[in-house]
Amino acid sequence: MPAIVTNKFRIHNAKQFVEAFDEISATSGAAITDASGLLNTNMYLFIGKVTAWADDTAPPTPTDSVSNTVYNHWRDMIAAKKIGSTDVSHVCPRYNWTSGTNYFAYTHANNALFDQTFYVMTEDYNVYKCLSNNNTDGASTTKPTGTGTSIVATGDGYKWKFMYQISAARALKFVTPSYMPAQRVRKSNGAIANTSDSSFQYDVEIAANTSGNGAIEVGHVTAGGTGYLFETGVVQSGYTDTTTTTKIVGTGLSDDQLVGSDIYFISEAGSSGVTGKGGTITDYVASTDVVTWTPALASANVPADGDGYSIGPKVAITGDGHGANVRATNTASGVVGDIVVVAGGNNYGNAVATITANSSHGSAAAITPVIGPRGGHGDDAIEELGGFFVMINSRLEYGESGNFTTNNDFRKIGLLAQPLYANGDVATASTADQCVTMTIQSWNSTAYAEDATLTGALSGATGKIVDFKSNTTIRLVDVIMGSNTTAGYDSIAGSFQANETITAGSASANTSAVVGGDLEKFSGDILYIENRSPVTRADDQIEDIKLIIEF
Repeated sequence: MPAIVTNKFRIHNAKQFVEAFDEISATSGAAITDASGLLNTNMYLFIGKVTAWADDTAPPTPTDSVSNTVYNHWRDMIAAKKIGSTDVSHVCPRYNWTSGTNYFAYTHANNALFDQTFYVMTEDYNVYKCLSNNNTDGASTTKPTGTGTSIVATGDGYKWKFMYQISAARALKFVTPSYMPAQRVRKSNGAIANTSDSSFQYDVEIAANTSGNGAIEVGHVTAGGTGYLFETGVVQSGYTDTTTTTKIVGTGLSDDQLVGSDIYFISEAGSSGVTGKGGTITDYVASTDVVTWTPALASANVPADGDGYSIGPKVAITGDGHGANVRATNTASGVVGDIVVVAGGNNYGNAVATITANSSHGSAAAITPVIGPRGGHGDDAIEELGGFFVMINSRLEYGESGNFTTNNDFRKIGLLAQPLYANGDVATASTADQCVTMTIQSWNSTAYAEDATLTGALSGATGKIVDFKSNTTIRLVDVIMGSNTTAGYDSIAGSFQANETITAGSASANTSAVVGGDLEKFSGDILYIENRSPVTRADDQIEDIKLIIEF
């Protein structure tokens, strides 16, 4: 049976993942728990692997086997840092606005929309969606500007919708050469979810909802046609205007020449409130310049002297919705160049535009109505821009209270969900040290080398040295049990023991205490693994780690 997993499914999964980091605050402080009573919001970024790959310049591709995702990554894990809700964001591919670039225009029927450059980010971190590209796929030469809720028409014929502005803080965390953050600032109940970034976007989201679902906000002229009659001017004095008649300029027109065209008004006189209102012309008398239209306007919207008007071919929208009202305009003589949406209507899933006029003037124009997304353009930037990518940004600042080594490198980054402490409690601390730590009571003055194999003389256990601190403490990963049947530090036979001699090359010492990692080995779920070339750390160094996950 033919089937498809839709982009909505991808976005749904991405949203669920992001929401998992903020479930406590989203429920007014009540903890979300599963059947085991574990918090679903505790996720950690971890680093591991101090020893070299077979080729450090070409790390191997991780495999998704049980041995790896359940066991092996725990053995070389060095430390972990908790990820907070502010460390996670939806992201989408970054497209910088560049003069001379052809951008795709949004259409509701494009099944490859998210593979195309139909939105841009400007240098001031404003994000705009392209609604029209001058009907000819022409190059964009005028940068979109402004943070309002109306469609932005630029001098190059493009139409843009301002979506949101990326704050400086979010730009620092989530903007990369290839990706930029996407967000929605309203919760499902309409409240502001992210007040720090809501200054413009909240207004955009609220305004989008006024158009409703399935509204038509733009149309693409696929053929301009020829010979169409367009007239513009202002309502003339010397006539008592009504809800169906007014006096126009009319120079050079003949009787009934305008019949079948549409007339629309602009309230330039200031008091008529007639902007965007009008109808289809049914009569025109050249001797008096009086034009008649239907349907009648409301009594409060009678045109006033000085109000502007625009006459052009009639554009009728038919489909499965209702209420759309558009008019045609020209950019060249006799040619339909664009449409102006007077009312977008709602509930359209399919729509067709039919252009009619007096048979004596105009033919062959074609317009494709463009139906907006659910909620209108700007309602949900995550869904509209394809935010099924999620970025996790975590900064490893120096030694992170000593838990993260600054004396050795690492080659593995991972994401760990819902780990437990060694005592079985839910892990909640900001950082965790996962090394086996040995305290030394005496040593032979020969320094231990990082990455060297350390062996317990009594236990037979081995491990790789992560670091050697102040001649008193050694930390290990990749610990392998020895053959000794005596229980060691973790009450398991073959583990390192207190009061045993440990050696690594020519260096040796006696242990006074051995302590395991903060987290219970093999607890939680490893969700993500990235193998890398070695990342060298130092006491004065910060690593800014950005993980990008595509759903």
